[in-house]
Amino acid sequence: MHDLLDGAIEHARASGASVIEGYPVDPEGDRVHQSAAYVGTVGLFEAHGFERVLQTAGRSGSKRRWLVRRRLT
Repeated sequence: MHDLLDGAIEHARASGASVIEGYPVDPEGDRVHQSAAYVGTVGLFEAHGFERVLQTAGRSGSKRRWLVRRRLT
């Protein structure tokens, strides 16, 4: 999953994006079922320089999702 996120970041940068966003799931200290984790976890995104912006009303499984953002410039 790390390589996939790295590739998305580099593609966005190469395409001229100044910001990239994601909507990962927050496992809240629990395990996340693989059918809910396909969007990635907040921890994964934070490890790649993203910051939490807003907790959304959306859910993956029973877990909340966050809007996360990383500036590229």
